[in-house]
Amino acid sequence: MEKTLKELADYVGGEVVGDGNIRVKGVMTIDVATEGYITFVSNEKYIKKLDETKASAVIVSPSIRTKDKNLLITKNPYLAFAKIVDLMMNPETEHPGTCDRLATIAASAEIGSNVTAYPYVFVGENTKIANNVVLHPGVFIGDDCQIGNDTILHPNTVIYNGTQIGERVTIHSNVVIGCSGYGYAPDGDKYYKIPQVGITVIEDDVDVGANTTINRAVLGETRIKRGTKIDSQVIIAHNVEIGEDTLVTSQVGIAGTVKIGNHVILAGGAGVAGHVTVGDNVTVGGWSGVIKDLPPDKTYLGTPAIEIERMRRCYIILQKLPEMKEAIKSLQKKVTQLEKQLEPRRE
Repeated sequence: MEKTLKELADYVGGEVVGDGNIRVKGVMTIDVATEGYITFVSNEKYIKKLDETKASAVIVSPSIRTKDKNLLITKNPYLAFAKIVDLMMNPETEHPGTCDRLATIAASAEIGSNVTAYPYVFVGENTKIANNVVLHPGVFIGDDCQIGNDTILHPNTVIYNGTQIGERVTIHSNVVIGCSGYGYAPDGDKYYKIPQVGITVIEDDVDVGANTTINRAVLGETRIKRGTKIDSQVIIAHNVEIGEDTLVTSQVGIAGTVKIGNHVILAGGAGVAGHVTVGDNVTVGGWSGVIKDLPPDKTYLGTPAIEIERMRRCYIILQKLPEMKEAIKSLQKKVTQLEKQLEPRRE
């Protein structure tokens, strides 16, 4: 597929500076882009590469201008890049819209129209699969589940009994949703497993990355709200509630009964202790540890996570600790010397 630069600008709501009639056949990164391709600059540190790139055009923000380059100007270059990649390089996969003879569908299950179930899919009793759902090979869906319209479950996904999944949800390979959470009551020197009899609810337009686990509730529900995007290798424990349009990146761990607000960002490796509330519009930096409630509209960093401005000052102090240690030792030595000099006067 080829498009003119003007056609691409119209598609993303941008404007052209330069030759709008040049033809673009794809997208490449700025380091490797060649003639006939478009690239993008969304980070200021790459501006210096504008004069070096061989790309035929560059997607940039309104603040960037350069000579001898065809530019697609837009307020959000990264979003424009994503839309152009989707348009030109991500063709929609055609699915047969039928259930393969090697798929096992319970007699009491309700299957909507144009549902694709590839070989070795299993669908349990009284489960409802809506229209245009795609179940890739090896997907297991237990009893009494609900899967909404246009949802895609990739290979080897496991959906435990009673799970509810909304519309336009994408769940990647080896995800487990609705398994028992980690809960044990002390029983002398042993532990008694607490039954996990709640459910898991995934609302519309949620993405779940590969190898992620979302536990069912002990009682009630674990709920992931509309539009939230969860990365690979994330663990979400029982009775967690995650708000709308929240981003949970790789290797995040969220303990039981945590409440995460709307438009929150949990960066890679962050951990959230149990029974904590994280407010709306909060960003938690990578590898931070959240052990108490975080008020909304702020950025936090470190373990324990504190406001980022304060933690930055702490990091500066940490870098100076060796020098501070030597200074303290020197001061202690001087104090000792002064004390010895003052001892005769005290007598």
